[in-house]
Amino acid sequence: MYEKQSYFVMADLEKCTGCRACEAACFAAHQNGALKTVGTVTAPLIPNLYLTRTGFGTMPVQCHHCENAPCLQSCVSGAIFRQDGAVVVNRRKCIGCKNCAMACPFGAIAMLGAAEVAEIAAVFGGEGVPKEQGGVKYVNKCDLCIGRDTPACAAACPNEALRLVDAAAEARDKRIRATNAMEAVADTVKQGRA
Repeated sequence: MYEKQSYFVMADLEKCTGCRACEAACFAAHQNGALKTVGTVTAPLIPNLYLTRTGFGTMPVQCHHCENAPCLQSCVSGAIFRQDGAVVVNRRKCIGCKNCAMACPFGAIAMLGAAEVAEIAAVFGGEGVPKEQGGVKYVNKCDLCIGRDTPACAAACPNEALRLVDAAAEARDKRIRATNAMEAVADTVKQGRA
């Protein structure tokens, strides 16, 4: 899906109203279709992104899938790796050391407790915390909804405040715009001298 390593979901602070549709869509997308309506959820709703409220407004905070991902480099168990350009977690390998959460510069990683995981698994199925881990906590973070064309959060946002960004393409477009602007200034200067 994402062949390059430069994709992430960007939030527009001006458009986000704090409706939490992104959180609900994220959670639903990761429950393998078991969640049909949010009003029927009896387990804790734990998305892979977190809506943050500040004095300036609201916006979701989520993994930026960094090129030189500090979380990946800090993972001693090899649970964090790249797949299709996204930084993802193999929860079976996670030992709950919290190195990744401490290393993330965006605060986009949360550690789930065994009780939370077991409660979600009881409602929606799944394995919860693998027995060989002794019920340790494990990491929860954005995986760009691998397997989908558009991440669930961006698709569900009623205000189009979230969008999938190709950082390499954005940088290329900025360089082209800067070059065009400099050429326009140079042309204006040349015309002024003539």
